[in-house]
Amino acid sequence: MKISIIVPVYNSEKYLYKCIQSVVSQNPVECEMILVDDGSTDKSLDMMNKAAEKYPYIRVIHQTNQGVSMARNTGLKAASGEWIYFLDSDDELEEHALDIMLKYIQNDCQWIIFNYSKLIAETKKRYVNEMAEAEYELHRDKEAFPQLLNEQVFMLQGGKLYRRDLIEKQQLYFKKDVAYGEDIRFNMQYFQYVNQYIISSIPIFVYKIRKSEGAGSAYYEEAFQMQMDIDQEILYMVKNHYHLTTKAKQQLNRYFYFQGINTAAAYLVVWTQISLRKRLKEIRLIMEDPRFIRFLEKQKQYGDIHKLDYILLKQKNYVVYYLVHFVYTYLKKWMHKEF
Repeated sequence: MKISIIVPVYNSEKYLYKCIQSVVSQNPVECEMILVDDGSTDKSLDMMNKAAEKYPYIRVIHQTNQGVSMARNTGLKAASGEWIYFLDSDDELEEHALDIMLKYIQNDCQWIIFNYSKLIAETKKRYVNEMAEAEYELHRDKEAFPQLLNEQVFMLQGGKLYRRDLIEKQQLYFKKDVAYGEDIRFNMQYFQYVNQYIISSIPIFVYKIRKSEGAGSAYYEEAFQMQMDIDQEILYMVKNHYHLTTKAKQQLNRYFYFQGINTAAAYLVVWTQISLRKRLKEIRLIMEDPRFIRFLEKQKQYGDIHKLDYILLKQKNYVVYYLVHFVYTYLKKWMHKEF
């Protein structure tokens, strides 16, 4: 068995059929598909059982509701493939994705990282995630880590192939009680044991974004602090295991800086169910946090921030900063349409 595709499922009847079909339509003769039902109360389990009856390479495991991390762990324990691929039940594989994966696993490496497409469910708009163009890049150090963070690739479970023997040897599993960032934490732990890995800009799965349901729209009371906790873990891994160059550390600071910017932006335009007063207060707390200020000053030191942005943030004109960027983005889109 070459690849075990692990799909954690919880009340996914609206999306599960397309997810399963995206795999079975590619004739996955060298793969197994493990569907882990995490205590669904809708028709998901019936759909999985019917698929398993029809396709011999599909297995269904049922467990009481324990969360996505434990469902993935259950799938890992049951997997027999040389490689592991995680597919969320509301996402889909791209056409020919399995052929691409089977081709790439012939290389001598421990991790294969692919790109993905984004699909906005409400508008059906689909586009490929921005990533440096390279169908095949072999890496033997950790220098690409900040790049993968900034390209919004490293933090996702999807689009990656993991060696099962490495996972078992290092006893790597998803932590049960992690409410935020379980994917990136697992990836960081796995990455420290990787000697060679491949990065490819080929998109192999469709990441569906639903503005009303997606993780990006979910509100967390301590959103910035939760992100800072992850950043502390990143810094620990960089210091003790990844050993990045100065140039890579500059790229890493850029990631930290924009985490603060983007979290504050979410308070402004995404989490609108919260009172305006509280949202403005949270934005101010983020922008005046000593950790964010440190990231801001390093951006200036590295020459990686526009002078106007720096002035507006230093003078605490936070709303003006976002208005300027909103107008700039709007004009850029308008000019793109015109030409």
